[in-house]
Amino acid sequence: MPLETVTVFFDYLCPYAWRFSEVAEIVRKELGVRFEWAHFSLYQANHDGDDGWQLWNERLRDRSASGTRGLLPFLASLAAKRQGDAAHDVFRRELMRLRHVEHQPFHHATVLEAAERADLHTSSFERDLADPELRTALAQEHHAAADAQVVATPTLAFDGGATAYVRIGEVPADATEAVALYRGVRGMLTDYPYLETVRRTRPRGN
Repeated sequence: MPLETVTVFFDYLCPYAWRFSEVAEIVRKELGVRFEWAHFSLYQANHDGDDGWQLWNERLRDRSASGTRGLLPFLASLAAKRQGDAAHDVFRRELMRLRHVEHQPFHHATVLEAAERADLHTSSFERDLADPELRTALAQEHHAAADAQVVATPTLAFDGGATAYVRIGEVPADATEAVALYRGVRGMLTDYPYLETVRRTRPRGN
């Protein structure tokens, strides 16, 4: 049985979400923690109130490197999830790595490459990707995250209610370091509920 379940609110465009996903994969294997991945659009959050604009109503533009401001990877993610949580988890990791490790644009060909790497049923995946209900599901997930006071990614919600935005500048060097990092973050948040903000100072302009 998993020790706990942690919800991770994430955006495929976010490099910090990708870095934490690499940590989470190690922690899942080493500690048995179960991670649930919830979609949250940073672009939508940053443009709420702009004349009622909504990401999920945008028309997809295949030559957009961002996948139409992150819409395409979100829809592809929801399509992959229809093939099961395990398949979705592999797809999510592969798509994040294609973007943040291999520096591929979020074109249609890129999400298909992720689907193939994840051994998805590709014809079902493409059919589901065109389903307009995915846009409704994305809107619901985003609004649920916003209602939970999520404003940035990755935001982690632990069992017991501790929730925080966690930003790491690089992937830990090995599994031992990744597990120690996770345990340190989790312990800080759960052991000291009155701790609200820790932020490193940085040189001007960074």
